[in-house]
Order: sequence, then structure tokens, then C-alpha cells
Amino acid sequence: MAAPKTARATKITTEAFEHVTAASTDAVRENIDRSLAALSEASAFGKQNMEAWLASATAAQKGFEAISARTVAFQKSALENHVAAAKSLMTSKSVQEFVEKQNDYAKTSFEAYVAELTEVSELVAGVTKETFQPLNERVTAVGQLIQTAGR
Repeated sequence: MAAPKTARATKITTEAFEHVTAASTDAVRENIDRSLAALSEASAFGKQNMEAWLASATAAQKGFEAISARTVAFQKSALENHVAAAKSLMTSKSVQEFVEKQNDYAKTSFEAYVAELTEVSELVAGVTKETFQPLNERVTAVGQLIQTAGR
């Protein structure tokens, strides 16, 4: 009679052990799968961050090139205008004509400078906006990630 009880106890113990082992294996597998998924998400998020930084740097570089080209063009134009004004001043027939030409040149030069300054300011504002857009998008993504994780 002891043998059937022992066999039954052994069978129950074996089934319990197999059940615990299977549950443990499933739990470990599930945790590994979740960890791999989280690692993959983190890797993708990091890649998107690097792409945003690269896009931002590219926009900044193009903007600086545009600003530099604009500045060089304005300086060239201003120098040409200065040479033309100097030639014009040298052909003045009187002091009155000289002063009038000088005043006209000063006025047009100042107006051109103010106009150029305004346009360059608008260009800088546009470059700044383009440069920070990819970074702002990543900040928004981080905010959304934090909100999602908090739920």
C-alpha cells in the first residue's frame, strides 16, 4: 500500500515540478522578448535622435553658407557703389555739387545697409527655425514617450 502512495506522490511532485519549470521558462522567455523589444525601441529612438542632429547640422551649414554668400555679395556691391561714388565725386564742378553727391551717396548707402540688414535678419530667423525644427520634433517625441511611460 505504501508503494501506490509513493508513486502517486512522486507523480504529483513531478507534475508540479514540470508545471513550475514550464511557467518559469515562459516567464523568462517573455521577459527576454520584452527586453529585446525595449532594446530595439531604444536603439530606434537613438537613431532618430542622431538623424535629427544630422538634419539640424545640415540645415545650419546650408544657412551659414547662404548668409555668407549674401554678405559677400552685399560687400561686393557696396564696394562697387563706393568706387562709382568716388568717381562721381571727383567729377564735381563745385563744392555744392560735391556735397550734394556726397549726401546722396550717404543716404543711398545707409538705406541699402538697412535693407540688407533687414533681409539678413529674416534669413537668420529662417535658418534658426529650420535648424531647430528636427530637434524640436525629438523633444516632442521624448515628451510623448514620457507621457506614454507614465500611464
